[in-house]
Amino acid sequence: MKATGRRSWIGLALVLAVLVGGSATSWLVMLEVRQVQQRHAGLLMDHNADAIQRAVIDEAARYTETLADLSASVGTQTDFNATDFASITSRLSRNRLPGASAVSFVVPAQTSEVPQVQNLWRERGAAGLRLKAAGDADQHLFVVFSRTFDDVTPSIGRDLSQADEPDAALRSARASGQPTISHPYVLFKDRALPSTLRQQSFLLAAPVVRAAGTAGAGEFLGWMVLSMRGADFVNETLQTYAGALVRVTLSDLQQSAVTVVASTRTSAALLPDPGLRRMRTTWVGERQWQIDVQPTTRLFSDTDRRLPVASLCIGLLVTVLAGVLADSRRRALKRVDQATAALRRDIDQRKSVEARLRESEDALRRLALHDSLTGLANRTLFAERLGHALRAQARSGEPLAVFFIDLDGFKAVNDGLGHSAGDVLLTEAARRLEQCARASDTVARLGGDEFAMLADGLTGDDDAEAIAQRIVAGLRAPYDIDGQPVTISCSAGVAISPPGAAFDAESLVHAADEAMYAAKAAGKNRFVISRYRHVPPVEPAGLPSGT
Repeated sequence: MKATGRRSWIGLALVLAVLVGGSATSWLVMLEVRQVQQRHAGLLMDHNADAIQRAVIDEAARYTETLADLSASVGTQTDFNATDFASITSRLSRNRLPGASAVSFVVPAQTSEVPQVQNLWRERGAAGLRLKAAGDADQHLFVVFSRTFDDVTPSIGRDLSQADEPDAALRSARASGQPTISHPYVLFKDRALPSTLRQQSFLLAAPVVRAAGTAGAGEFLGWMVLSMRGADFVNETLQTYAGALVRVTLSDLQQSAVTVVASTRTSAALLPDPGLRRMRTTWVGERQWQIDVQPTTRLFSDTDRRLPVASLCIGLLVTVLAGVLADSRRRALKRVDQATAALRRDIDQRKSVEARLRESEDALRRLALHDSLTGLANRTLFAERLGHALRAQARSGEPLAVFFIDLDGFKAVNDGLGHSAGDVLLTEAARRLEQCARASDTVARLGGDEFAMLADGLTGDDDAEAIAQRIVAGLRAPYDIDGQPVTISCSAGVAISPPGAAFDAESLVHAADEAMYAAKAAGKNRFVISRYRHVPPVEPAGLPSGT
């Protein structure tokens, strides 16, 4: 009896030892699986944070370039007025500029100058303008023209100097000559809204100076200003990238202070894991933005979350059956680590290859579609955009115009001063043509000293005539070629395609070309407009009966 009882106790002890040892091994397996999960989640968070940072940089660059183009267009106007402002900003919309609230033109005025400035801009189309000077500042910053992209009435006549944030941004933009973004603040027109509807917003300002070749070149005129609501910008721009996996918070950094602007919307709870949180910073309009990317519980699927517990249960079961899987576990974990390292290398390699491919594709497309000397669109890209514009016209019914421009006197400069001087002249002429165009227009060099311009979305023939006048006046101004003044002119032909019918691109370009030759025949240094009418081909009549 004693021997039997002793053997029973020894067997029970052995079983308990196996179970205890197996439990420890299973806990180690679960811990290793959890660490592999963390490494995989870290790679995923790095990828999401990089993609979101690129999206912010790309969108901010697009807004800045758009505002700079608007500023350059205003600078080419002789007597900038409300009609010019409406024409220059007509192509902008909330769809093209997510989060944008309004685009405005702002002018400075000393306290003593307010009545004269008010009368000047009333004469230029700002009907009923009333400049409301605020505070005791010596210089005020007034909104004289504004176009809103939402249902909130624009603050025409508002003095932006009454708030530190827009005042500082406008003054910085004028001093630097570059687009500048403000510190976050609540827009003036939003301050009457309920507190739950107010958002932290930005103001992007670009200085406006008179363009070269116009009277008073270099004179400061004011600012083109784009106001953006922070929450609208974040949710309309970054929500697609964030989805439900992460929450993105955009903040403004000012020295050691951090001002939270807005966060993307998500119904999932945040993961309380600081090791997975990612921070990125980027510079926008001379200010530093912080992008905080936090993971949510949706980062791990339900299966991923149950995997550690399942590993524990399976480990206990396998330990009871046999205790020989320790080596297999170590080998498996080694393969997991190797696979994770290979995955990381593959991701890094793919990122590098994709970046090089994008750069190569962009470079090849630019070489194929742009003029190598001036950087303008070439004949191929111009034809592509003209075809697209004609198809869009068939839907919208808006008139468009094609301008064919030939430089008068270029050959004499090229022969007399050399080809390098001719290249400088062509490059400067291309730059002036871009200044004469609107932000949405296409300027192209077709070859030699021949240029073309496409202007769609016109309100009428007067828009085309105004552009043609700017072209002739802009190209007529003297050029400085290596210290030597040179004067040329141009002959421009304009073909206007009226709404209501579809026209082929070749005939429209031919009509503009003929109008250009008519301008040359009339004495050069002028433009001729051909109001193009397309006559459809007539079907041949049927044969008389009996033949």
